[in-house]
Amino acid sequence: MPLLTNKFAKIAAAADKVFFDSTEGSPKGFGLRVTRNGAKTWVFGYRVKGTGRQRRMVIGDVGAWPVGEARKRAAELRREVDMGGDPQGARARLQAEPSVGEVWDRYAAEALPNLASTTQGEYRAMWRDHIAPVLGKKKVTEVTRTDVERLHRQITATGRTRRANSVRSLVSTVFRQAMTWEMRSDNPAVGVKRNVEHQRERFLSVEEVGRLLAEIEKRRVFGGHWRDSCDKIELALLTGARRGEVLGMQWPHIENLDAAATWVLPSTVTKEGKRTGRTKRLPLSAGAIAVLKRRRDEREATAVVHLHDDAVFRGGNTKAGANELEADWFVLRAAARLDDVRFHDLRHSFASFAIAEGLSLHIVGKLLGHSRATTTDRYAHLSDQSMRAATELVDRKVRR
Repeated sequence: MPLLTNKFAKIAAAADKVFFDSTEGSPKGFGLRVTRNGAKTWVFGYRVKGTGRQRRMVIGDVGAWPVGEARKRAAELRREVDMGGDPQGARARLQAEPSVGEVWDRYAAEALPNLASTTQGEYRAMWRDHIAPVLGKKKVTEVTRTDVERLHRQITATGRTRRANSVRSLVSTVFRQAMTWEMRSDNPAVGVKRNVEHQRERFLSVEEVGRLLAEIEKRRVFGGHWRDSCDKIELALLTGARRGEVLGMQWPHIENLDAAATWVLPSTVTKEGKRTGRTKRLPLSAGAIAVLKRRRDEREATAVVHLHDDAVFRGGNTKAGANELEADWFVLRAAARLDDVRFHDLRHSFASFAIAEGLSLHIVGKLLGHSRATTTDRYAHLSDQSMRAATELVDRKVRR
């Protein structure tokens, strides 16, 4: 066995051979492998404790690794073997593990389709723009909390604090799924501190609702997409339903339209239902019933055209339908001088009016379809205002 030096490695002739090091103090198993075509690499050979299996692993190319550094690396590997480790086997297992990108592909195929279409779009955008460039190629077991914290800080530094929190939540969701699939035992997103978010709350006043309804009545007579958009907006205001729920409304889900009408939303079409499997039942008001009766009568007048179409609104909950509603909503809210009002604020306003009329947070939560009481707690201050008004009424009665 030769004394392995940089000079020896340089002049060693091409051969299919491994030269093991005889340098004093050199770790057992350290050697130089030379192939017939002249390729030269430092290698380390060993037997796995317990099984006796022989392994040989490449440390690195001679041109990139001076002999001293290669020998030091071999010593580290020898200590690992002496303690019962199998570095080559560990490397092979790591290479066989899925990357974060592969976990995402499975998540996108199996779990993502169960979410609302808008949520799917948001998740895909966050993966494409933020997560994939940073974590996509990493092995799923290699990602650490530090990696997730760094990603969160990078997005936060651009001023997008909410987006940073959303990305952190999606990373947590994907790794929670990886745990379910037994790809790793912990979630690296746990413990990553979220940015403080100031909850945006915008509730329409009675006067603002009057302006909005006046603009709706002006444009409903235009027919076509305006009639559809006006009906959608009015139903959202009268039911507190989400945009996707209104867009996807189906005639078979409306019970007893000519009596005490109820809108029955299957678990597959509501945000909470997809998580809990529960059906949402929403009693409809006289105003909502009037909108639906008019649409039903118009539909029956053209039964040949709509015979096999169960959608209350043409196109249903499609991207085209959502885009059309969004465009019309921008025009309507501007005309009503409500430029800072989002479509989702109609849902908040429904809740605020219900609480103002004395309904409890529990009832409001049921109307909105919340499966958790904490979701409705955001309206607690409104409930406090209603109760304060009630105590003032009692106070005036008592002290009159």
